[in-house]
Amino acid sequence: MENGVSSGQLAFDLGAPGRAPVIDILYFSLLPDREVARRAMTIAERDFADQAVSGFLYMPDRLHLSVDKRWEGSGLPDLAVDDALRRGARVDLPPVAIELDRLESNGNGTDRPRVLTTHAASPGFSALVRQVTGLNRPLMAVPHMTLYRAVRAAPAISLPDPITFTARELVLIHARKGTGTWRILKRWPLAAPVHVD
Repeated sequence: MENGVSSGQLAFDLGAPGRAPVIDILYFSLLPDREVARRAMTIAERDFADQAVSGFLYMPDRLHLSVDKRWEGSGLPDLAVDDALRRGARVDLPPVAIELDRLESNGNGTDRPRVLTTHAASPGFSALVRQVTGLNRPLMAVPHMTLYRAVRAAPAISLPDPITFTARELVLIHARKGTGTWRILKRWPLAAPVHVD
């Protein structure tokens, strides 16, 4: 017997434990300006401490409002990027008003994103989601901004002083989950004139 394994036994060499594989994610997003990100982080830090949860806070430069995920997988196919670029180029909307007046926990198990969100759908945000996705039916989309991830849910909380801002551009982001890196591939202005009926 050598190394504690007899000749009749099968030895499994599973190697050293490794990191999870890198996952490429391509998505459309709205980014808060620095002041909005600062206010959101102040809320996140206070809530994280108040809830006494284990987890991690997002960095201010990672804060965003997801509009639509276009790809998630190993590698980033040119086809997915080309499709997203076409979708972004066809967006023709004025700036989008955002109001976030509530903290909620999403997810399940031990992965519970804590998000800033709102009680009701946003008409401008809904129109943006419809244009990016190409949906030709009514859609009521509720914006959210993930502040931190925790191992358990926390109660919903209404904010007495909502975070409000106007998003003036749509961005296409390529993130590499597992590396903590991301980059903006393209920006499109939200600058169409407002139509008054």
